[in-house]
Amino acid sequence: MKKDLLKNKNVEAISITKKEEEPYIDLNKLHNSEFKKLLEYYDFISGAPTEYITLGVLTSLSGIVGKKAIFKINDTVRIYLNIWGVIIGKSTVMKKSTAINLTVKPLQKIEKKNYLRYKEELKEYEKEEFKLRQSKKKEEAFDLIKPKRDYVLLPQDSTVEGLTDIFSYSNKGLIYHHEFGGFLQNLSRSYSGDAKQFFTMIYDVPETYEINRIVKGSTFIHRPFVSILGASTIDWIKENSSSSDLRTGFFARFLYAIKSKPTKEYIPLLDLRYRTNRTEDNYNPDELYNRLNEITERIELEITKKAADKYNSYDVEAYNELRQIENEDELSFKGRLIVYTLKIASIIAVADGRSVVELKDIEDAIYLSGYFRKNIELLLNRELAEDEFSRTEKKVYKLIQANGTVSRSDLLKKSKLKAKELDEYISNLTQKELVQVITRKAVNNRTNIIEYKSIK
Repeated sequence: MKKDLLKNKNVEAISITKKEEEPYIDLNKLHNSEFKKLLEYYDFISGAPTEYITLGVLTSLSGIVGKKAIFKINDTVRIYLNIWGVIIGKSTVMKKSTAINLTVKPLQKIEKKNYLRYKEELKEYEKEEFKLRQSKKKEEAFDLIKPKRDYVLLPQDSTVEGLTDIFSYSNKGLIYHHEFGGFLQNLSRSYSGDAKQFFTMIYDVPETYEINRIVKGSTFIHRPFVSILGASTIDWIKENSSSSDLRTGFFARFLYAIKSKPTKEYIPLLDLRYRTNRTEDNYNPDELYNRLNEITERIELEITKKAADKYNSYDVEAYNELRQIENEDELSFKGRLIVYTLKIASIIAVADGRSVVELKDIEDAIYLSGYFRKNIELLLNRELAEDEFSRTEKKVYKLIQANGTVSRSDLLKKSKLKAKELDEYISNLTQKELVQVITRKAVNNRTNIIEYKSIK
């Protein structure tokens, strides 16, 4: 790709000043690599935040590599490159779907080709099976091997049973959701009530995992692998997650990219079209993803001495920090960053076509892990630090704000609160001078009408 296409001053990642709270990623701090080229390309043709794009690229690359690349520590400890990520921000203006669509698109193309090939193979299988059953060689029909679908993108709406069937033979795969909340809701449905526990258990790609069901019997899976990418608003995460999700480590297994407001200059639609057309002949992401998809032999990653020394220093420093942490939730989240750093470095190396992790890969991974570490602190200390009362109070206030003025009866319906509960929140909001209570007589001397008006 021509350098001038990616160095336009209007589309570089804009750094957030130190006075602002949210961390950021500066692509100029990364070493030259295929990984960086991919980030720069998507960053140039998209209005989505650089941070969203970075997390999307990491998850999509990990999904396509799958179990074909591992970092073997010893006979019992193996690091697989699966990455789970959630991008968090407001709807519409933060371009969450844009980031996901861009970074998942190459996988969608591969998935389509795989599915069409599978349909042809299945057609031939059924044709041959029918032919044998109609002949004198009926017994040979049982020897036919039914083709299996080669998944790259796993079903977005599935049961645990359905996924375990796929995991029993698949080597790779990404689950992505434009609304992570919908994914969590699916997990909470009655027939998949143990799904959070299931995903929590398979995150480390265990040697074996067995699920026993009364109807289907036992399903035995070896090294179940999946990468996950989702998008959500922080309000949804707050309202639909429980403290047990934090304690059990389900949310601690994710990397987070949190943005509360746009930090890139807005790019009009027609300009986006022009930039895409201008660059598509200079860089093609499909070439990288196709190359990774075609890996057939398992890659056991190695690491240079300089890279190992750098990572060991980081590992020891991070571990010493963990020893000082008293908050169990923070400990669970940050503890996994040590391994995530090695995963990120390995993905960068594999994307470059290398089986050896170099010093520059570790340095880039440590830089990116520093960003994700700050997001963990942001998530735990600011976003999820509120208690249930504060979260519900904010929800009530937003309902009033959205309507300007809302009647008590309507607010009770929308908030799904009981009358006494609502009164507590309204009392608190009026004391903060955020809401004004308006009482007026109803027609025909009926009970007074009570309304709530947003002041700010």
